[in-house]
Amino acid sequence: MKDFQYWIQDVRQDGVPWPRFGELFGDDELSAEEATEICRQNGIELRYWSEEMPDQMVEEGDALEAKYLEQIGRPDWHGTDGWHLVGAFDTEDAEIYLMYARPLEKENA
Repeated sequence: MKDFQYWIQDVRQDGVPWPRFGELFGDDELSAEEATEICRQNGIELRYWSEEMPDQMVEEGDALEAKYLEQIGRPDWHGTDGWHLVGAFDTEDAEIYLMYARPLEKENA
């Protein structure tokens, strides 16, 4: 991918990150495997990490907001080895997923 920083740029304004490369996913809901493959084809490596939703978020039935992202942990590899936190979303299973990206290394392509 020519300009990795451009493609991982956050396109949301509400504090819940979502990368510009999300445009490659279209309007359909994709599995992690499908999103990973689309990104791989475009020179981006994806990695996911999840944690249970904060109790208040579950109790209130709230959508994911920045205040809830601040309440969950991060993986040990957060910010290391070129990984950038680029996206976050919640699931019907009461989990919050964090999406990380880095440029795909040529030997892994």
